[in-house]
Amino acid sequence: MKKFFALTALVLAGAFLLGGCAADKTSEDLIYRGEVTDISENGDILVTQAAGHNYGQASILFHIGDGLSKDLEGTLAEGAFVEIHYNGILTRSIPAQGTASSITVIASYSEGIVQNGTILSVTPGKDGYSISLLPLGQEKKDDLSNTITLTVHLFALEGLKGEDLVEGLKVSAVTTGIAALSSPPIMQAIALLPYTK
Repeated sequence: MKKFFALTALVLAGAFLLGGCAADKTSEDLIYRGEVTDISENGDILVTQAAGHNYGQASILFHIGDGLSKDLEGTLAEGAFVEIHYNGILTRSIPAQGTASSITVIASYSEGIVQNGTILSVTPGKDGYSISLLPLGQEKKDDLSNTITLTVHLFALEGLKGEDLVEGLKVSAVTTGIAALSSPPIMQAIALLPYTK
């Protein structure tokens, strides 16, 4: 009988342990980036993804707890470009709804934050890459006056590896929106992702 109880306790402990591991695996945060298109009276925000990277939902209504609301006080407004971390659980409503675990306001505006284009050249550096990017829909000029130079750190690569960065690859770059007054302009990439419609 003692063996039976010991074996049962061992099996139950193993089940709890495995259950805990599975819970940790599903609790990894997902990222959603886009423009704040509406803020409700209770502080929930509707975020619409920018063209260039498909996060699976065109818009998501994120519920924000009191702690996050206090942290963001005065920085979150309609039109801001944000990065939201959430647990991946969404309702089946239209728009889908989820709960934000963290919110970063990348810029108080959304125009010019996302740069979609085709890689013209890649120069590797110590901590990342310098990428010459031709915006989608534009033809390359001899003087490269219509290109953008992106500074991309290794940690900014999402869904891409260094060997993927080749001439002709279409990418979507999330930037700070700030460009150096140079020709071509130089922008820091927060994230570089494969371009998707």
